[in-house]
Amino acid sequence: MINKLQLHSGNPKDKRRELDFYPTPPEVTVALMDFLQLDPITIWEPACGNMAMSNVLEQYGHKVISTDLAQGVDYLIASPKKVDAIITNPPFNISFQFIEKALNEAGIVAMVLKSQYWHAKKRYTLFMDNPLAYILPLTWRPDFKGGGGSPTMEVYWTVWIKGISDSKYIPLLKPEYKQRSLFQ
Repeated sequence: MINKLQLHSGNPKDKRRELDFYPTPPEVTVALMDFLQLDPITIWEPACGNMAMSNVLEQYGHKVISTDLAQGVDYLIASPKKVDAIITNPPFNISFQFIEKALNEAGIVAMVLKSQYWHAKKRYTLFMDNPLAYILPLTWRPDFKGGGGSPTMEVYWTVWIKGISDSKYIPLLKPEYKQRSLFQ
Protein backbone atom coordinates (compact mmCIF):
# COMPACT_ATOMS: atom_id res chain seq x y z
CA MET A 1 0.00 0.00 0.00
CA ILE A 2 1.29 3.46 -0.93
CA ASN A 3 1.09 5.95 1.94
CA LYS A 4 2.21 9.07 0.05
CA LEU A 5 0.18 11.11 -2.38
CA GLN A 6 1.63 10.63 -5.85
CA LEU A 7 1.78 13.48 -8.33
CA HIS A 8 1.00 12.97 -12.01
CA SER A 9 4.73 12.70 -12.75
CA GLY A 10 5.14 10.08 -10.02
CA ASN A 11 6.95 12.21 -7.44
CA PRO A 12 5.81 12.00 -3.83
CA LYS A 13 4.02 15.15 -2.64
CA ASP A 14 6.76 15.89 -0.09
CA LYS A 15 9.26 16.26 -2.97
CA ARG A 16 7.38 19.30 -4.36
CA ARG A 17 9.28 22.55 -4.30
CA GLU A 18 8.45 25.08 -1.62
CA LEU A 19 5.49 27.31 -2.58
CA ASP A 20 5.00 25.13 -5.69
CA PHE A 21 7.84 27.09 -7.35
CA TYR A 22 8.51 25.87 -10.89
CA PRO A 23 9.86 28.76 -13.03
CA THR A 24 8.38 29.09 -16.48
CA PRO A 25 10.97 28.66 -19.24
CA PRO A 26 11.08 31.82 -21.41
CA GLU A 27 9.96 30.09 -24.61
CA VAL A 28 6.63 29.23 -22.97
CA THR A 29 5.80 32.92 -22.53
CA VAL A 30 7.29 33.84 -25.92
CA ALA A 31 4.93 31.35 -27.60
CA LEU A 32 1.92 32.99 -25.93
CA MET A 33 3.02 36.54 -26.73
CA ASP A 34 3.78 35.66 -30.36
CA PHE A 35 0.31 34.14 -30.65
CA LEU A 36 -1.68 36.91 -28.94
CA GLN A 37 0.15 39.83 -30.59
CA LEU A 38 -1.01 42.28 -27.90
CA ASP A 39 -0.35 45.99 -28.16
CA PRO A 40 1.47 47.24 -25.03
CA ILE A 41 -0.82 46.87 -22.02
CA THR A 42 -0.56 46.60 -18.23
CA ILE A 43 -0.20 43.00 -17.04
CA TRP A 44 -0.20 41.58 -13.52
CA GLU A 45 1.99 38.51 -13.02
CA PRO A 46 0.84 37.43 -9.52
CA ALA A 47 3.11 34.37 -9.16
CA CYS A 48 6.28 35.91 -10.57
CA GLY A 49 8.81 33.78 -8.66
CA ASN A 50 12.19 34.51 -10.24
CA MET A 51 10.70 37.01 -12.76
CA ALA A 52 11.17 34.63 -15.72
CA MET A 53 7.72 35.32 -17.17
CA SER A 54 7.71 38.99 -16.18
CA ASN A 55 10.99 39.60 -17.99
CA VAL A 56 9.63 38.18 -21.24
CA LEU A 57 6.39 40.17 -20.93
CA GLU A 58 8.44 43.36 -20.46
CA GLN A 59 10.51 42.54 -23.55
CA TYR A 60 7.26 42.66 -25.52
CA GLY A 61 6.73 46.25 -24.33
CA HIS A 62 4.17 45.57 -21.62
CA LYS A 63 4.08 47.28 -18.24
CA VAL A 64 4.25 44.41 -15.75
CA ILE A 65 3.23 44.40 -12.10
CA SER A 66 5.13 41.45 -10.60
CA THR A 67 4.13 40.03 -7.22
CA ASP A 68 4.65 36.73 -5.46
CA LEU A 69 3.84 35.03 -2.18
CA ALA A 70 7.59 34.68 -1.54
CA GLN A 71 7.74 38.50 -1.57
CA GLY A 72 4.88 38.68 0.93
CA VAL A 73 2.06 39.33 -1.57
CA ASP A 74 -0.63 36.66 -1.46
CA TYR A 75 -2.53 37.08 -4.73
CA LEU A 76 -5.65 35.43 -3.34
CA ILE A 77 -6.11 38.19 -0.73
CA ALA A 78 -4.36 41.07 -2.52
CA SER A 79 -6.40 44.08 -3.57
CA PRO A 80 -7.18 44.14 -7.27
CA LYS A 81 -4.81 46.16 -9.45
CA LYS A 82 -5.89 48.26 -12.41
CA VAL A 83 -4.63 45.97 -15.19
CA ASP A 84 -5.64 44.87 -18.67
CA ALA A 85 -4.44 41.28 -18.24
CA ILE A 86 -3.36 38.71 -15.69
CA ILE A 87 -0.84 36.26 -17.09
CA THR A 88 0.80 33.65 -14.88
CA ASN A 89 1.85 30.11 -14.13
CA PRO A 90 -0.20 29.66 -10.94
CA PRO A 91 0.74 27.31 -8.13
CA PHE A 92 -1.11 24.14 -9.12
CA ASN A 93 -2.59 23.46 -5.69
CA ILE A 94 -4.45 26.83 -5.73
CA SER A 95 -4.85 27.35 -9.47
CA PHE A 96 -8.66 27.09 -9.25
CA GLN A 97 -8.75 30.06 -6.88
CA PHE A 98 -6.27 32.00 -9.06
CA ILE A 99 -8.53 31.52 -12.08
CA GLU A 100 -11.70 32.56 -10.24
CA LYS A 101 -10.09 35.72 -8.89
CA ALA A 102 -8.34 36.69 -12.14
CA LEU A 103 -11.52 36.37 -14.20
CA ASN A 104 -13.08 39.06 -12.02
CA GLU A 105 -10.10 41.41 -12.28
CA ALA A 106 -8.95 41.55 -15.92
CA GLY A 107 -10.31 41.42 -19.46
CA ILE A 108 -7.55 39.03 -20.53
CA VAL A 109 -6.49 36.08 -18.38
CA ALA A 110 -3.88 33.54 -19.46
CA MET A 111 -2.62 30.71 -17.28
CA VAL A 112 -0.25 27.82 -17.88
CA LEU A 113 -2.04 24.64 -16.80
CA LYS A 114 -1.37 20.92 -16.97
CA SER A 115 -2.88 19.38 -20.09
CA GLN A 116 -5.37 17.34 -18.08
CA TYR A 117 -6.42 20.27 -15.88
CA TRP A 118 -10.07 20.33 -17.00
CA HIS A 119 -10.43 16.55 -16.63
CA ALA A 120 -11.85 16.95 -13.13
CA LYS A 121 -15.48 17.07 -12.05
CA LYS A 122 -14.76 19.77 -9.45
CA ARG A 123 -13.61 22.15 -12.24
CA TYR A 124 -16.56 21.50 -14.57
CA THR A 125 -18.68 24.44 -13.41
CA LEU A 126 -15.73 26.84 -13.57
CA PHE A 127 -15.11 25.74 -17.16
CA MET A 128 -18.75 25.91 -18.24
CA ASP A 129 -19.45 29.27 -16.56
CA ASN A 130 -16.35 30.93 -18.03
CA PRO A 131 -16.02 30.17 -21.74
CA LEU A 132 -12.45 30.12 -22.97
CA ALA A 133 -11.17 32.08 -25.93
CA TYR A 134 -8.23 29.74 -26.54
CA ILE A 135 -6.70 26.49 -25.41
CA LEU A 136 -3.12 26.60 -26.66
CA PRO A 137 -1.31 23.32 -26.10
CA LEU A 138 2.47 23.44 -26.37
CA THR A 139 3.95 21.05 -28.92
CA TRP A 140 6.91 20.44 -26.61
CA ARG A 141 7.36 19.61 -22.93
CA PRO A 142 8.90 22.58 -21.09
CA ASP A 143 11.61 21.97 -18.51
CA PHE A 144 10.06 23.55 -15.41
CA LYS A 145 12.69 21.99 -13.16
CA GLY A 146 15.57 23.56 -15.09
CA GLY A 147 17.77 20.49 -14.96
CA GLY A 148 17.67 19.34 -18.56
CA GLY A 149 16.80 15.73 -19.06
CA SER A 150 13.44 14.66 -20.43
CA PRO A 151 10.56 16.75 -19.07
CA THR A 152 7.39 14.72 -18.64
CA MET A 153 4.66 17.30 -18.06
CA GLU A 154 2.51 18.48 -20.95
CA VAL A 155 0.95 21.92 -20.54
CA TYR A 156 -1.14 24.46 -22.37
CA TRP A 157 -2.04 28.08 -22.10
CA THR A 158 -5.67 28.58 -21.13
CA VAL A 159 -6.79 32.03 -22.29
CA TRP A 160 -9.94 33.96 -21.49
CA ILE A 161 -10.69 37.21 -23.32
CA LYS A 162 -13.83 39.12 -22.38
CA GLY A 163 -16.22 39.09 -25.33
CA ILE A 164 -14.80 35.93 -26.91
CA SER A 165 -16.61 32.74 -25.93
CA ASP A 166 -16.13 30.42 -28.90
CA SER A 167 -13.15 28.40 -27.71
CA LYS A 168 -10.44 27.66 -30.23
CA TYR A 169 -7.88 24.88 -29.79
CA ILE A 170 -4.62 25.86 -31.49
CA PRO A 171 -1.28 24.08 -30.86
CA LEU A 172 1.75 26.35 -30.43
CA LEU A 173 5.15 25.52 -31.88
CA LYS A 174 8.24 26.03 -29.76
CA PRO A 175 9.78 29.39 -30.62
CA GLU A 176 13.47 30.07 -30.93
CA TYR A 177 14.31 32.14 -27.88
CA LYS A 178 17.35 34.30 -27.58
CA GLN A 179 17.04 37.01 -24.98
CA ARG A 180 16.61 40.46 -26.48
CA SER A 181 17.35 39.30 -30.04
CA LEU A 182 13.60 39.16 -30.67
CA PHE A 183 13.34 42.86 -30.05
CA GLN A 184 16.42 44.39 -31.73
